[in-house]
Amino acid sequence: MSTKRVVVWLLAAALAAAVASTGSAADVRRHSGSVTAVDRSAGTITVGELGPWKVVRGETVVTPRVIAVTPETEFARVRRAAEGETPWPRGFVEDRLASWEVKAGDFVTVECRLEGERMVALKVTVAAPAE
Repeated sequence: MSTKRVVVWLLAAALAAAVASTGSAADVRRHSGSVTAVDRSAGTITVGELGPWKVVRGETVVTPRVIAVTPETEFARVRRAAEGETPWPRGFVEDRLASWEVKAGDFVTVECRLEGERMVALKVTVAAPAE
């Protein structure tokens, strides 16, 4: 089997495992933006999302998304890989973070599911600042 086919097969298997572990892909929503608030006592983070794109009176509208964090929520940081760390030059690497290692101002993508009226975080991925 060629290297390309092995890589494609491994990516497909990883994607299938990720979808199986979090429910169907249709149930998972992603929200990206800057963290505007972290409230550990309430168990929530608030993300200011620019989307859908709206401008009102010359100002871009930021939509606040209050997302519940549970003990099952995963935290990770994505960063540019060092030379030789991945097969692709300057690819991305994901490192685990301790729970709640997120702060106001961080840019995040939150994978979540809707439970009734609230969004529950499955995974919070923090983008490492540019070097």
